[in-house]
Amino acid sequence: MLSRRRVLVVLTSLPLTSVADASAQTAASTGQDRQTFTIDGTYLDAAYTHPLGEVARRAALDYVETRRRDPQSISPRQNSRAIAVERFARLINAAVQDIAVVPSTMDAENLVNACLGVGPGVGVLTDAIHYDGSLVLYAELQRRGAPLAVVRPKAGRIDLADVREALTRETKLIAVSQVSSSTGFEHDLAELCALAHSHGALVYADIIQAAGALPIDVRESQVDFAACGTYKWLMGDFGTAFLYVRPDVLGQIKRVEVGWRQVKNQESHVLPFDAPGPAIGPYTLAGGAAGIFEVSTPAWGALATVAGSLAYIEQLGVATLARLRQPLLNRLQSRLPALGFESLTPVGSRSPLVAFAYRNAEKRFASQLKSAKIKISVYEHRIRVSPSIYNTLDDCDHLIEVLSA
Repeated sequence: MLSRRRVLVVLTSLPLTSVADASAQTAASTGQDRQTFTIDGTYLDAAYTHPLGEVARRAALDYVETRRRDPQSISPRQNSRAIAVERFARLINAAVQDIAVVPSTMDAENLVNACLGVGPGVGVLTDAIHYDGSLVLYAELQRRGAPLAVVRPKAGRIDLADVREALTRETKLIAVSQVSSSTGFEHDLAELCALAHSHGALVYADIIQAAGALPIDVRESQVDFAACGTYKWLMGDFGTAFLYVRPDVLGQIKRVEVGWRQVKNQESHVLPFDAPGPAIGPYTLAGGAAGIFEVSTPAWGALATVAGSLAYIEQLGVATLARLRQPLLNRLQSRLPALGFESLTPVGSRSPLVAFAYRNAEKRFASQLKSAKIKISVYEHRIRVSPSIYNTLDDCDHLIEVLSA
């Protein structure tokens, strides 16, 4: 059996695509991958941010080295956007032309609301376990006159009947997290979209806790908008996100931001040797998802990094990642309730995270977890645990032992 050091020596000598393939084969054959993820302590917090693996590290280093040696080698004409978008599109079964690159998931959600004209007479329906930053967005839009309905969870779930009851004539958008970052509840997007479309509404899904962790098919679900930053289950870095836009809805949205990324061609009439003409010459703006939502220079480095990590995910397969993760989640769901932790994640969920309520959790456990070098998400009255491909049942048992002390 190869030692971890030997595996890394072999990997670093291979081309990037071969590194992704070799790493994925190791993970698939052993059930976990601690060769290509170098982590201090016990890390069970991928839902907060996923560690960078060897493939992503190599991709980032290649980008930096290329920029160092030839500053103009990374430019609007030569960069990693195309391959990153192509790999993400395959991951969610979308067409490349239906993906835009934006700075973050929250930027995407703000843009979607703006392009739909959410405001007086144009309302939103969301649920109380949508991302907390998004809930503040909708509270602010409500203050500006937008009709707003918020569905509360029942037994950890959002009931489709409650969504149906909350719909009004003014509801233009239903905005949810496909997988709730606070509880792990997962919406059935196909059912939700069918309901929304039958009422003339559109659906925005924050898929940051789903893409890369669960199989996703945006064509099957018919979701109208879906956005995902790259630093969680896509195993990439901060600073970039993907926004999917269903092509059928492009005619219903308006352009709300304009920048050079949208300009297809532009004439100048003010410089020497220019033909006579107006001070601002004729120009043409692009259409499609990218032509409407991409504004300025994206984070080329973050796109290069996620292009590498997406190659790894693609080689291993999202279904394999989910299958290898599930026994760890089951162990936590079966053991922690006996220690007084109330499960917030519905039993049988395929969510990549589990959450539990516990009074004064932060005060009770934060220092012990730090001393044990265990990282999970700890809140005032709640904990969230999210293992990934580098974790084992021993990691979960170590956490359980510390929480039971």
